[in-house]
Amino acid sequence: MLKRTLTVILSVFLAVAGVGGYVYADINDVVPGFLTNTKPIVGKEPPLGESVQLGSVVSAQMAEDAPLVEPGELAPAWEALEKAGREQKFIPGVYVADALTGEVLLDKNGQMPMPPASTIKILTAINAAQSLDPADTLATRVFLDEDGVLHLVGEGDLLLAQGAGGPQVNGRAGVADLAAATAKALEDSQRSAGKLVFHDHMFDGPTREPALMDGLEHWVGHVAPFAIDRGELPGPGYQPYYDDPAANVAQVLQDALASAGVNVEIQASSEPYDGQGELLAKVESAPIAQVTRLMLMESDNTLAEQLCRLSSVAQNAGSTLEDAALNLVEQVKNTGVYTDGLSAVDCSGLNVENRVSPRTLVESLLYLRDAGVPAAFNIVRDLPVGHFSGTLNKRFEGDLAGAQVNAKTGTLDEVSSLAGFVMTKRGRVLAFHVQSSGMEDGAVFTRPAIDDFALALAKL
Repeated sequence: MLKRTLTVILSVFLAVAGVGGYVYADINDVVPGFLTNTKPIVGKEPPLGESVQLGSVVSAQMAEDAPLVEPGELAPAWEALEKAGREQKFIPGVYVADALTGEVLLDKNGQMPMPPASTIKILTAINAAQSLDPADTLATRVFLDEDGVLHLVGEGDLLLAQGAGGPQVNGRAGVADLAAATAKALEDSQRSAGKLVFHDHMFDGPTREPALMDGLEHWVGHVAPFAIDRGELPGPGYQPYYDDPAANVAQVLQDALASAGVNVEIQASSEPYDGQGELLAKVESAPIAQVTRLMLMESDNTLAEQLCRLSSVAQNAGSTLEDAALNLVEQVKNTGVYTDGLSAVDCSGLNVENRVSPRTLVESLLYLRDAGVPAAFNIVRDLPVGHFSGTLNKRFEGDLAGAQVNAKTGTLDEVSSLAGFVMTKRGRVLAFHVQSSGMEDGAVFTRPAIDDFALALAKL
């Protein structure tokens, strides 16, 4: 049963890579299809990588009897990475194992605890998959109490839309919809409200890590009972975050209610809602499994911290940032994977004081095959695919073998990392973690060396 389950997982991974390869070739007009990189009629043409030819790079199928990769075959890839480390003055760390047999093929500094950057989000996702129901949604509700006061109460949906909700994950539930339903309920019952109390307390302790280095706070928002678009200020590209995303939601709801003829004053409350009022309206987020996928695909730090706190609360481990980070470590240890030197002070990877060894991450990836939790299996396909999705969509510089890499990225000034799975040319799937560490600044420039290592695995 275990073997069959793993085969299904690996087949799904191959399908993603194979389909992705054809899509990439279609976009670049290599094969027939409706996709193209021709400049659109409206809008700005997105940057595209160098066109590549579709050949025999993508394996036709995954077979359990695909030829094994011998440890010695990885030597050239390691030597090239080691040379890059000497030239760029970083410490390379690598751990590679066969995903089917578990055989360790390469271990170079693989048991050394290093800052993982955003690859720690793999651990955060696994923990969420095992502690939260993947089909659950996060509701945002409006109640009316006997005194005619509206109460805005949330379960942690940070992906509200300011307007109407839609089918997308970010914006599934809309504040405008919540306002419209509230106004209609008041009208139908011929009641009125003059005040809107929003309950902004959901977790204990700071809502954002206070110990982040200067500037890094611009890459993570605040955990909260509700927020619009992760609490990010509107505008193109990456923007700073609202200091109080819950208050922003309340303001947007107030404005939307006013447009519907319901005028209310806003008041914040740090007290949990007692639940004694009548439910007037409710909107719900996308399922937690989809929120987790978005977190991995976009490497979203705010969603990672929110999911980690929700997981900690679900496991009765506390709701502070420290509680969540300590609980994450404990849950990883409970899986039985290698955890020597493992420590975490956040769940997104922004803090350089986090320590995770490449071996811990690879064994955690292999643990997915044995977890027995369906949501955990999905993490395999939730990781970005080279050239096509998430944070890998512009990596590998036009080498089609990059489509065989299904991995989580990580980047800080001091660290560049990549952890996930790679389908080799011969049809074996390898679990790997490769990273640079120990730099004072500029680790982003080590990405080519990291990518070259992953590409070398894909071409075996």
